[in-house]
Amino acid sequence: MSPEYKVTLDEKPFEVDVKMLDEGGLLVITVGDQSFTMKPTMTEDGNWIVNDTAIDYSVKILKKTGKAITLEINDEERVVEWERVRKQDAAKSTASASKGGLRVSGGVYPPMPGKITEVRVKQGDSVKKGQTVCILEAMKMFNELKTSASGTVKEVNVEIGTMVTPDDLLVLIE
Repeated sequence: MSPEYKVTLDEKPFEVDVKMLDEGGLLVITVGDQSFTMKPTMTEDGNWIVNDTAIDYSVKILKKTGKAITLEINDEERVVEWERVRKQDAAKSTASASKGGLRVSGGVYPPMPGKITEVRVKQGDSVKKGQTVCILEAMKMFNELKTSASGTVKEVNVEIGTMVTPDDLLVLIE
């Protein structure tokens, strides 16, 4: 299984996984073989306080350029380059299906960013038009993601807990 992100900090590459632990915004961030529990909170001025259960870090986003972000962390400027990586089981289908933002006929895509809380189908299942295949939690609401056509499930590219964006192909129906 591949990491969720490839991150470069101080010219050192890291593989990073980010998982939401609970609805309160608590995150488990895994860097290599180490895990950190963190809680990011946006301040009134649009900056962030990130708590790692022991220390608060003040984080300001100074500049975004492509895949590089210049951050100020506790008054120290750092440049972080990052790239989102798809999980291996989803990589082939999603890379070819949504390359350049194109959508595949028979694909089920989320209407907004969120977290998958339920997957109701598996590869090989027969589905009918309008059948719910996944539940997406976004903005404290649960959204049923339904098929646009009847057919057979060719691919399921998500699992419970996966954070998704509108460009992600979740399920492919043939």
